[in-house]
Amino acid sequence: MEFTKLINERYSVRKFKPEKLQKEVIDKILACGHLAPTGCNFQPQRILVLTEENSLNKLKNCTKCHFDAPNAMIICYNKDESWVRRRYDGALSAPVDASIVTTYLMQGAWD
Repeated sequence: MEFTKLINERYSVRKFKPEKLQKEVIDKILACGHLAPTGCNFQPQRILVLTEENSLNKLKNCTKCHFDAPNAMIICYNKDESWVRRRYDGALSAPVDASIVTTYLMQGAWD
């Protein structure tokens, strides 16, 4: 798919079919996330893939924004593994890195 077509046609989903994604589909989405750039390639992000009912129920207890999705991915980061912008202000790259990874995952899911 052309990139401009992808960014023009993607949209947020708040209603899901009850079917779980196949492992091959999840793996393709994760592969997109693994291609995302991170500060100095430190890759501090963690991608938690929730497919089991127990895990999804825990997510439902944490947020009302689960929309009863049959699968979910939680993107977080380890601040101790982040590149630090010491020369200027000591900021961590990890929050931006996790955001970029999330964007790649969403674009991969749409594709």
